Amino acid sequence: DGWVTEGIKIYLLQQYMDTYYPDLKIIGGLDKYWLVRQFYASKLEFNDQFSMLYMHMARLNLDQPLTTPRDSLIKFNVNIANAYKSGAGLHYLGDFIGKEKITKSIKTFYKDWLLTPVKTEQFEKLLKKSTSKNIDWYFDEYVATRKKIDFKISKTKKKGDSLYVTIKNKRKNNMPASVFGFKNDSLVSKTWVEQINKKKTFVLPADSVDRLVINYNKAIPEYNLRDNYKNPKSLFGFDKPLQFKLFQDFENPSKSQVFFMPVFDFNLYDGFSPGLKMYNKTILTKGLNYRIQPQYGLRSKTLIGSIGIAYTHNLEKSNLYEIRYGFSANRFSYQEDLFFRRLSPFLRFSFRTPDFRSDKNQSLTARFISLSRDRDESIINQEPDYSVFNLRYTNRNPGITYTFNWNTDFQIAESFSKVSATAFYRGLYLNNRQLNLRVYAGSFLRNNSRGTGDFFSFALDRPTDYLFDYNYYGRSEDSGLFSQQYIVAEGGFKSQLEPAFADQWIATTNASTTLWKYIYAYGDIGFIKNQGSKPVFLYDAGIQISLLDDYFELYFPVYSNLGWEIAQPRYDQKIRFTVSLSFDTVIRLFSRKWY
Repeated sequence: DGWVTEGIKIYLLQQYMDTYYPDLKIIGGLDKYWLVRQFYASKLEFNDQFSMLYMHMARLNLDQPLTTPRDSLIKFNVNIANAYKSGAGLHYLGDFIGKEKITKSIKTFYKDWLLTPVKTEQFEKLLKKSTSKNIDWYFDEYVATRKKIDFKISKTKKKGDSLYVTIKNKRKNNMPASVFGFKNDSLVSKTWVEQINKKKTFVLPADSVDRLVINYNKAIPEYNLRDNYKNPKSLFGFDKPLQFKLFQDFENPSKSQVFFMPVFDFNLYDGFSPGLKMYNKTILTKGLNYRIQPQYGLRSKTLIGSIGIAYTHNLEKSNLYEIRYGFSANRFSYQEDLFFRRLSPFLRFSFRTPDFRSDKNQSLTARFISLSRDRDESIINQEPDYSVFNLRYTNRNPGITYTFNWNTDFQIAESFSKVSATAFYRGLYLNNRQLNLRVYAGSFLRNNSRGTGDFFSFALDRPTDYLFDYNYYGRSEDSGLFSQQYIVAEGGFKSQLEPAFADQWIATTNASTTLWKYIYAYGDIGFIKNQGSKPVFLYDAGIQISLLDDYFELYFPVYSNLGWEIAQPRYDQKIRFTVSLSFDTVIRLFSRKWY
């Protein structure tokens, strides 16, 4: 099996680096610079990368058993993660039974099976023969399954001259844990605890240690190292010091890390808005993430910003692979001297096929959006405060050559309920030609909001964004540059036509295709139906310059229901633009090729 030879290569590389380059860091010679040394990354050993890159996939819930056939592995696993997991596993096993036994077994392995295809069972017999310890867990669980390793010191209790230490196995496996004891910052003991089904207690002399650490030497490729520290004499359960760091870093398991970084946002009403983001997100994905982001609007001259917290629970043995829940809250201007406050708890279930090589996935998201707005006295019958329950099902099939996504959306509020569906297709053909198709349809099930205007209506080209989901730079503008910002949503038209809203139903199709490199021809057609009037057929066509899809795009209308727009006055006011500076978009584009 390939994992055996790949693991041996990585293991031997680790031993070589420990022997001849014991002080080499993961960042190489960059640790000589003072600025680099301020990051925990500069403290990581060269060999830390092997368990870390495997853990990168484990945290994303994309790891695969070592026995998985090569043609069933996703690209990152076949190239990097599974070999590193195999090597890290041998290092773990060597720490448990003794490195010399692993080394001797490897020598025998190459002597007996040189240039011969081998099976897992042959390597298993060889290793079991070298030790009297029970290592069934290594082959039955670490190698053959996706089971993660995660331990925690759940409690310590002093009785007389004895200290009772209880280890909790947070995963259902039989893998052993190493517990290190420290006294006055000096290592005084190392204890292997085996057969930890759920919890297991062992005893140490009470005065022998003042700090306990599971997996201190990081020989175990453990899912979460942050809860491995325990101070038997700590007050209020604070076992680790708090650490504030500028900019995101790798996890330092011995510290409770809080990162901060400057942020800069802009909208027309708050103006340039500098602030400080405090967060706990590290380089490797983790379950609980929070963000506190206070900002100051230099134009609105007031405190604005947002907060958010979310927890991701990964599941390994079902098509339901992720449950994520949390809430967000924010406060910004939505018009001159008028502010909105938004609170939104959410719950999302994510599903995928058993074939990890497939990018297909689905999600079901439920959220409740509570909005409070300062009243605009110039608007009659305005509803400044409202709440909406939103349920959305999304089906995605992203890919390099083609993408097909669709979703259905249901919303219910006191004054309305509506349902909509969106389908999107993107195909990449010969000569790098691209075809994009989007279909949208929506209908009110109940609409008692007509007396307040079109605030909750379906939009043809520029949604009112009553849920405050979109990053509008001037959301209340109906003229000028900021009113020309284009976001692909609802009707998806580029020309500003009448009627611009539908209080009953809407159905549109948006299409574009490559003319030359990043220049596209686009066209939109659709029907809009308002109460008391017949359906209206609308259309437009033009030229789209897409310097980067979904990132930076310009739309030049040519022809529509208005006639030849390109020949009409004030044409510059008809041009639409899309600008998205979201870093997450870059990550998604990169991940299509690797995950």
